[in-house]
Amino acid sequence: MSTSIGQYGQVGSALILAAGIKQMAESQETLSWETSAGTLSETYAGLGSSRSSALSLTPKITQIESYQSNVSSAQSSLTVTASALSQIVSMAQTLDSNILSISGTTTSTAVTGVADEAQTALTDLATTLNTSDGTGYVFAGQDSTEPPVKDTSTISSGTLATEISSIVSSLSTSGATSVMEQATSAAGNNTSSVSVFSSNLSVTGTDATSLQKSVLTGSDSATELGVVATQGTDSSSTSTGSPIRDLMRDMMIASSLSGMSSTTSGYSDLVSQLHSSLQTTISQITNMETSVGVTQDALTTRSTLLTNMKSMLTTQLSDSRDADLATVATQTSALNTRLQASYILISDMKNMSLASYL
Repeated sequence: MSTSIGQYGQVGSALILAAGIKQMAESQETLSWETSAGTLSETYAGLGSSRSSALSLTPKITQIESYQSNVSSAQSSLTVTASALSQIVSMAQTLDSNILSISGTTTSTAVTGVADEAQTALTDLATTLNTSDGTGYVFAGQDSTEPPVKDTSTISSGTLATEISSIVSSLSTSGATSVMEQATSAAGNNTSSVSVFSSNLSVTGTDATSLQKSVLTGSDSATELGVVATQGTDSSSTSTGSPIRDLMRDMMIASSLSGMSSTTSGYSDLVSQLHSSLQTTISQITNMETSVGVTQDALTTRSTLLTNMKSMLTTQLSDSRDADLATVATQTSALNTRLQASYILISDMKNMSLASYL
């Protein structure tokens, strides 16, 4: 009897076979997703028992990435700050060397030459203090959008420079100590009409120190960054409390020595006090530069720790979410073999005669 089975799709075995094929097709779609995306499921809901672990790990990794970004930005800013501080130290050393070279000179021309250099260095200092790292002024503290020095172009001829020049002109009658004290008082004046610094930074050295920026490098870890232009300690009769302010004062005094010599009353004493002040300032600003380096080293260590933490959490997330592609390949191959066998069986069943089927 050659008649084929016309009602193939209605027999029980065929229905069972069709259901099996449907289930295998769904499994094939899942394996195809795992192969292309590399994950066990398109959604967290499809991760089953691993869902809660994946959900908790993802935000932790995102937070660590945020900390890493903070560290990277901080390192870039500190590199710019360290370079600027190195320039400032160099300016102070040059001025000190020049001051020593004219300590006993009787030639006013030499003194005038040093005074002119000091005036140029004063403008250079102001420009350096307004250094930007591309996102803000590195010496501005928390308000990094406002330049520390209000006007770099007129700093050598502004109110403060003019006042100190007037003080130095009274050297013969006032004496070196009085000149240094008066110049210090003027340089430490925080009124807007006198101070060359922004209103935010026209504060005491200790108050300026509290204006340092900070950055989060961990859930309970914040790192203070950089240097504020006017930061320092308590002031005294011969120090504004801020090494950078003291350097600016000394530059203004030196630029006001034009025309003087060792024959000028009080000159030698003033030059000696300037040298002593510059030696202290150089040491203090060098310490600032060193402190920046220490912070950079600490951030490098923190960066390594964050990288290790991220790697560990990423591995855990991978274990709970990512597919084992080798296993998926084996399962896909086996499933394809089963599907092919099922389709062959269906074809054979459709072509079977009633006699063969019975």
